[in-house]
Amino acid sequence: MAKNRYFDISALKDPSPAKDPHRHFESKYLLAHFENVNKLEGNLKRLPTPEEFFFLQTNNSFNAFTFLPFVCKYQKVRRLYASTYSISRKVITALMELHSRGFVDEITLLISDSMIKRNPMTIDVLLSVASANKNLNVLFGWNHSKVCLLETKDDFFVIEGSGNWSDNAAIEQYTFANCKGLYDFRMELFAPEKARQTATGGHLEVINN
Repeated sequence: MAKNRYFDISALKDPSPAKDPHRHFESKYLLAHFENVNKLEGNLKRLPTPEEFFFLQTNNSFNAFTFLPFVCKYQKVRRLYASTYSISRKVITALMELHSRGFVDEITLLISDSMIKRNPMTIDVLLSVASANKNLNVLFGWNHSKVCLLETKDDFFVIEGSGNWSDNAAIEQYTFANCKGLYDFRMELFAPEKARQTATGGHLEVINN
């Protein structure tokens, strides 16, 4: 396989040493974002330690999704919660590949319900993927927050800022924290009563009017 201009596969740790450590990701989007991880490391160098906060801003187009591979490079994610106004089909595919490869166990997404009308094709894909994966929970609500929560064995990472999990502007700002208190606070965003609809059996189900 030709070297992807976005990513060096050897940079990623395999969470299951018994498996072939030299296998390649299928998603070109995922490969590209592992190269972005290398760029991220040029500035961050490491993950935040408990109760440490990093304040970041971008000068080039940057997708908030890139923080996930950055964490996955060092730790396995037990639970991922992400709220966003928009999400792309490329991100959905990449998320499920991270899950199927064992880097992320459980995924919950909270997406603006306006996307149901704004981008019905992506919603159809998301409903189908959720129907086929019991560890993917999708909620829809009146949401404009952009928060990602990552629970690992020992840490509770929180990434929040202006960028969506889709194409973003050059200038965005983010906070990258490792804080259990903030994690628990932001978890309130994902309470079932906050959602209007959920993905159930390949369809949208109204849970709160």
